[in-house]
Amino acid sequence: MTPFHLIELSKRAQTAEELIELAQAEKIKLSRNDAQIYFERWHEGSELDDEELEEVGGGVDRTAGKTVCEFCGSGDLCIDVAGGYYCNGCDRHCWGKRM
Repeated sequence: MTPFHLIELSKRAQTAEELIELAQAEKIKLSRNDAQIYFERWHEGSELDDEELEEVGGGVDRTAGKTVCEFCGSGDLCIDVAGGYYCNGCDRHCWGKRM
């Protein structure tokens, strides 16, 4: 048995209890806790919650709470790979300030 085999069983199962039964049929000993973890890993997250749906649908106002440079107040910021932001307004690294 490989981990991939257990993943396939997890995807086929409709419940964690069914996963335990499928595993037992394949001579795999699986605790209830482990079965729940495998089942949730392969079955959760397939649907978006209301907040995620709103963001995807464009219901979030991206201008509300705008981040600006704490030095010059410019909103022309780029994400800095070193952390924080790079301000194109004053050509400085900053951490940003929410307005």
